[in-house]
Amino acid sequence: MLTRMEQLTVALTGVFLGTLAVAVSVGSPVVWLAWGVTMVLLAGSALVYANRSDPPLDD
Repeated sequence: MLTRMEQLTVALTGVFLGTLAVAVSVGSPVVWLAWGVTMVLLAGSALVYANRSDPPLDD
């Protein structure tokens, strides 16, 4: 069974590959720019979520 973070990683990979295929097929510079900005924001948001959802380690 996958953990929540592993599920998020699989989902992000699917979204990345699916939208990449669309951007490649369209081939417009505007689409590539929008795709790049969106993927940076999406990946950054996922990293922030993952970082804040883990409990702090106790020493």
